[in-house]
Formats: sequence, structure tokens, C-alpha cells
Amino acid sequence: MDWMTQRLENHWLACMAAAGGGGRVTRLPGALVVVNPNVGGCALNFITLRSTSPDDLGQALEYGAALLAGEQRPPAVFVSPAAGSVEEIEQQLSRKRWRCTTRQAVLAMDLPAPDAGTESLHVQTIGPDQLDSWADTLVQGYEVSPHAAPDIRAAWAPLLQAPGEGCWSQFYLAWLEGSPVGTGLLWSQGEIAGLYCGAVIPTARRRGIERATVLRRLAEASSRGALVATLQTEAGSPVEHLCVHRLGFRVAHYRSLWVPATKL
Repeated sequence: MDWMTQRLENHWLACMAAAGGGGRVTRLPGALVVVNPNVGGCALNFITLRSTSPDDLGQALEYGAALLAGEQRPPAVFVSPAAGSVEEIEQQLSRKRWRCTTRQAVLAMDLPAPDAGTESLHVQTIGPDQLDSWADTLVQGYEVSPHAAPDIRAAWAPLLQAPGEGCWSQFYLAWLEGSPVGTGLLWSQGEIAGLYCGAVIPTARRRGIERATVLRRLAEASSRGALVATLQTEAGSPVEHLCVHRLGFRVAHYRSLWVPATKL
């Protein structure tokens, strides 16, 4: 694992642990486990493998699943180059009857950002009085089922006022024709600024809104002295294409999410 992979994975882990009002992080041989007692969903409740040897994997899965089950959370495991040999670990997971459900591209950019032009769309920072509007727009942009909406709100809203010790956060709303149509979150720890919660409502897509919210957050991160910006998106998605081919990001590495194909 190179030093940048380690830094980016640690940043992402810290943000996920801070979200939802704060989760517990437990270290196991070859893994870290995040369990959030307030919010469900594998985004905030998971095992992430770290320097995992073949002998560690079975124990990490068993003990990690037990910790998650203690809060009635289903087992889920993230695999990145921080785990060690990704190919070998994924083969072992397949043999243990786990399946990959998602592959994320972890993107990075050295700051200050290259000049990508300006945006005429209005992207504003928000305070607590606009948090409901932000959350409503985020849920619409994610196109989730109604039963998932409360967890999404509960996961991200607390970071506005409680980003975590030594961390900083700012929320953004993008407006078009007088209505909120896009969201963004900037969460900074140390020299790394993470761009999270980028979403655009379906009826407003392909109108430059994602680009506008990314550029707004990059400008803010640069002004606050961050040296690296990072974000995660689905591998092969339009967001990955936009960020890599038009905005100057690079693919730092990929991260995959695995769940049991059958009960453990």
C-alpha cells in the first residue's frame, strides 16, 4: 500500500465514523470495523480490510460480522489496496460465498485545483435553517426508496454542526430557476478535503450542476489550505468521467463493497 492510498482510506474512514452522530471503530487483526448505533446502512456500518493476511481474513469476517450484528447491522466489507493483495482477497471472498455489489473509484487531486473555468450556476453555502431543503434535495438526487430516506438524513445532517474533533465541514445547495437542484458536502481533516454527498435531482441533470458543485468545493478547499481533494463515485459513472477527463482528478485506486451471498 502506498502512502497516498493509506491517507485517502484513513480520511474516508474518519468521515464515515464521524457521520451519523459518530460510530465506534474497533481494530481487529487485518481489519477495522465501524459500527454506528444511530444509523443503519452499510455506508456507516462495515468492515474495512487493512494489511490482511490469508490467516486474518476468516477471523476478521467472523468477528466483524459479530460486532455489526450487535447493533443489528448486516455484514458488509470494503476492499481497497490498503487490504493488501486485492486480487487474492477478492478470490478468497468469492470462495467464502461473498459477492461484490459495488465498485467505487477513489479520485484525488492536488490543490490548488487547475483552472477549469467559472460557473454561472448559483451554488451557496447553507446553515442549519436550510438543512431540511438540503436533505430533501439529496434524497431526490440519490433516487432512493422512501424507507431509505430517514437513514440518509440521519447519516449526513449531524456533520453540519458536529464534523468531528479537528475537522471542518460545509454544506452546499445548487439552485436553478429559483429551486434547489443539487447538493454537496465538503469535509476536511488535516490536509485532505473530501467531497461528499454530490447529488443532482433527475430533472436537472446534464445542465452543469455537478460540475458547479465540485468546482465550488474545490475553491473552498483551496482557500482553506487543503493540499489534496478526494471524492468517491461509482466506477465508470458520469461523475468519474467528468472529474477525471474535465476537472483534473486522477483515479487514486478502486474500492469494492462485498456482502455475503448466503448467511454466514
